[in-house]
Amino acid sequence: MQQLYGVSEINYYLKEYLAENRLLSNVTVKGELSGCKNHSTGHIYFSLREQGCSLKGIMFRSYASKLKFKPSDGMEVLVNGNISFYERDGTCQIYARSIIPAAAGGAEAIALEELKAQLQSEGLFDLSRKKPLPFLPESVGIVTSAEGAAWADIQKVARGRWQGVNLIIYNALVQGGQAPTSIATAIAMADSCDHSLLIVGRGGGANEDLAAFNSEIVVRAIAAAHTPVISAVGHEVDVTLADLAADVRAATPSHAAELAIPDTEKLLAALSTYQERIKQAVEKRISMGNERINALCRRPALRQPLQLLERKQRSVDDAAAALQTYVINAINQSKSSLALAAASLEALSPLATLERGYALCSDQQGNIIKDPLQLEVGDPLNLTVARGLLLCRIEDKKTDIELKPKGENIDG
Repeated sequence: MQQLYGVSEINYYLKEYLAENRLLSNVTVKGELSGCKNHSTGHIYFSLREQGCSLKGIMFRSYASKLKFKPSDGMEVLVNGNISFYERDGTCQIYARSIIPAAAGGAEAIALEELKAQLQSEGLFDLSRKKPLPFLPESVGIVTSAEGAAWADIQKVARGRWQGVNLIIYNALVQGGQAPTSIATAIAMADSCDHSLLIVGRGGGANEDLAAFNSEIVVRAIAAAHTPVISAVGHEVDVTLADLAADVRAATPSHAAELAIPDTEKLLAALSTYQERIKQAVEKRISMGNERINALCRRPALRQPLQLLERKQRSVDDAAAALQTYVINAINQSKSSLALAAASLEALSPLATLERGYALCSDQQGNIIKDPLQLEVGDPLNLTVARGLLLCRIEDKKTDIELKPKGENIDG
């Protein structure tokens, strides 16, 4: 009779059987990622597909945390690990220790692109934060290897352009595992020394030789510098993240020196040109001033100023005579008007009436007497005549009715 086995027994047997296979204990499998899932525990679950076949896989957090890129569906990769049997689900799967992109550039290229995207999203490469280079730097800090060709090239070009330039080197490792920290430390030190600008770089080399200038710590050190920074990493075809973060990118260390230091011969030639232009401008201005002065000197007012004064004096005299005539005429006219007004007043004066023989009657209080009824017989009466005053007394009085001739109709 055939022996019966439980599912757990079969699954355990398969697991142990696969574990004893030395080939499957350390195997690298090439395939396309599918169903990638980053679990909250930090584990990564996936499947590898190739020619219609599928192999499940898992990478535990201890290995996944060391990945330099983020695995995603459709990515062709090389997965190294061991093949085992998962008893609970009855599935055969690979337990990954490493995952490397099979495409050109590998994990490093993907990690570099991811770091570039992260730093770019933070604005470290924005043009708005780029600082302008000084026209004539007093001192330049150089962050590179003191033994490298870059330092020699920078000195040669800089001294050839301006003998008096002050170059200060901050020695740093430019490749190797300790290079990023060494370069970042040197940048921070140089930035604190009040230089006009900094040059950070090294000579050309393979991609792995330039890796330090693609490191996050170096890029952030350049972006944080208050001093303008020129990056000078590798040859013209080499572009690093340090180049993108710097204020100005130079193709080579020699080119960086050309950008940093003005050529004194060209500068003197430019100054000579400006001097000649200023001289010509001043001479032209003087010539125009002389022409204006000559034109002014030809004017009669400046050539014979006394004649102008004489004409003005005659004008003043004529104006004074006209004013005097006007004043005299105005006075005479005013006198005539005054005499006419006086004559009119004289004609209306009561004194003129008295001169014609009339008298003005008034009582003792000075009231003018117009009616006989104002006084009684015996009352005193004052008569003002042209030559004096007569003091009288009323002996009799008559009204205007009594004075009318006899036979005259009183009612008219």
